[in-house]
Amino acid sequence: MKMDEKQFENYVDTFVQRTQSISINMQSIQKEFFKASSITPDQFNLMNVINTTEHCTSSFLAKALNVKKSSITAIVNRLTDKGLIKREFNEKDKREVFLELTEEGQNKLSEEKEKILEILKPLRNNLTVEEIEKLNLYLSMIDTQLNLVKKDIIKHEI
Repeated sequence: MKMDEKQFENYVDTFVQRTQSISINMQSIQKEFFKASSITPDQFNLMNVINTTEHCTSSFLAKALNVKKSSITAIVNRLTDKGLIKREFNEKDKREVFLELTEEGQNKLSEEKEKILEILKPLRNNLTVEEIEKLNLYLSMIDTQLNLVKKDIIKHEI
């Protein structure tokens, strides 16, 4: 069944409201949670991306986190000073620098994730596996479509 323009507009409005609410709630939870941590939410997010990205660069992080490269450099410097990440020069191109978590950084990330999971336990207790799987599937579908829209917009700006 195809939806009309008004239906689509209502769904988009509801989606935007829900995603904004989720984002605000997660930011509030993170802000409170990280008060007792030695790292900030931004540092945690950056470490998480580094941990899941092979050959991660500052440029990639800036795009992935939608911030300026200078902001990434400042966070990377702080995390390097704390011994949580390290810079590795590309053997083939010394101008390219890869970022990796140190063993201490991996331990810190795991420790913080465990604490976050404990705080978010009510989600596990109030949603079924099937509901979470469907939610992740639908969010993935929306994310894929939004990335296509974003690429199309960027392509037309040039």
